[in-house]
Amino acid sequence: MNIEQWWKNFAMGIELDISGAFIYNALKQLHVIESLSYSCDIFEIFYGLSVGIERLQKITIVLLEHNENEDIEKFEESLITHSTIELSNRIDKIYPQNLSDIQKEFLSILSKFYKKHRYGRFSILSNRELEAEKALFIRFICKHLQLKEPGSNEIVAFANSNQIKKFIGKIINKISKGLYECISNSSRKLNLYTYELRYNSKASKIFLGERCDFIDEDIIRREILLYLMNVKSDDDHLKMINGFDALSLDPGLSPAYIKALITDSVENHDYVSGDVEANFEEISNVKDRIELLSLLDNEYLSHDDDDV
Repeated sequence: MNIEQWWKNFAMGIELDISGAFIYNALKQLHVIESLSYSCDIFEIFYGLSVGIERLQKITIVLLEHNENEDIEKFEESLITHSTIELSNRIDKIYPQNLSDIQKEFLSILSKFYKKHRYGRFSILSNRELEAEKALFIRFICKHLQLKEPGSNEIVAFANSNQIKKFIGKIINKISKGLYECISNSSRKLNLYTYELRYNSKASKIFLGERCDFIDEDIIRREILLYLMNVKSDDDHLKMINGFDALSLDPGLSPAYIKALITDSVENHDYVSGDVEANFEEISNVKDRIELLSLLDNEYLSHDDDDV
């Protein structure tokens, strides 16, 4: 294996894993937020998607365009851009992606965010577009989902929804899986394994999964939780768990407690964690209880008859 093959196989393989992680984390952020009212949240989504897709596009270009007789410095210089729409157009000249107008529009929005708004608030003129990324995102969503766009003076939060998550997920699914398919086909033609993904990695969820949202995962968590709350079983592990003394939490907050288990929302966890901490203050040896709690999800715990 020469240096060019090593580069395309191993270096680009690591980049594939990285790009998938950026996209995964951005979509996970979209999934957990309850509203689209905070620019910080939208910034995190846009930043992760723009970086992840950009890196994915550059892997694709390396595999499609580079050959051993090419001026490597000139080729590397050609990759110095953050415009996802320009990179997409470059790929289309060799490998048509068949993106829809909506998907191309979203790539243009990511390009605008990364070039203009990523550091926009460090300019004194940012007062003109103080929440530019949020405005871009909400305008795009309202336009294509036919939702009412909130006025600039409205105080009510713009609620996130499964409709929005699915809509963005479909856009990212088409873009990212199309690029991954090109990477897979191109690397195979070169007798390389750039397309290989770690089992159960974030990248495998994005590039090999049927969907780019986390709605089904929430359904699965709810079903598992319902099972654990209602199961009648002689299983030693469940019997052990049922023998634990539960904290005296507030029954009126049960939906909030369940939500804290299902979602990764920082806001929701902070809301209910105070109840747990208050109960811990009444326990003489919290360390022993925490060690006991560590057994709840221990798959390798041995249950001797004398211990059950």
